[in-house]
Formats: sequence, C-alpha cells, structure tokens
Amino acid sequence: MSPMLIFIIFMKPIMTLLKRFPIRRIDFIVGKQSVTQSHHLIKVIADMAIFLEFTDENSLNPDAAVEMMEHIAAELQLLKDDEKIRVIDSFAEIAKAYRGDESDFVKALPDTLGLR
Repeated sequence: MSPMLIFIIFMKPIMTLLKRFPIRRIDFIVGKQSVTQSHHLIKVIADMAIFLEFTDENSLNPDAAVEMMEHIAAELQLLKDDEKIRVIDSFAEIAKAYRGDESDFVKALPDTLGLR
C-alpha cells in the first residue's frame, strides 16, 4: 500500500480523533523565539506517531499503523547525521508539550524510529 493511500485512509480517523485529542502549541512550551519551522515539522511527526500508537484498533487498522510508522522511520533514517541530531533534540524539546504516556513516547521516538 502506498504512503499516499495510507494517508488518505487515515484522514477521516485523524479528523475524528483530533476532536478528542487536545492540540498542544509548542510555542507556549519552548518559547516563541526558539520555535523554528523544523520544530513545527517535528511536532507534526510526533502528533502522527502518537495517533498511530495510541489509537485503538477499532478506529485504525493496526497493520496500517505499523506500516506507516515504518515508513516514517525509513524516511528519517535517510537524514544526514547532523540533521538526525537536530531531529533528536527537537523531539526532546517537543516532548515537553505533552503529558504522561504521550510525553514519554515522544522522548523515546528517536530510538523507536532508529535515529540513534
């Protein structure tokens, strides 16, 4: 299944779940001056990973969720080492915008996605 098809399949459940999950603005957590465009992009990745990990299997096919996480990991592993370091640092900062299990999950994303 192509990544675009997976994305299209996820759109309806994502929109449904966004109503249940609070949106966390990272500029309030790390400060407006230090938020970069890459922080926002990394937060999108974190939000998608949280969605894939924490959505129940009645709302999202578990095999599709795993496939998409593997695709995200494969793409990020193609980054140069210095870019990976910036992504790892961004996940650490962005994790502060979440609470509990979600925060722990985002802190662990660099390892989960094979960036270290």
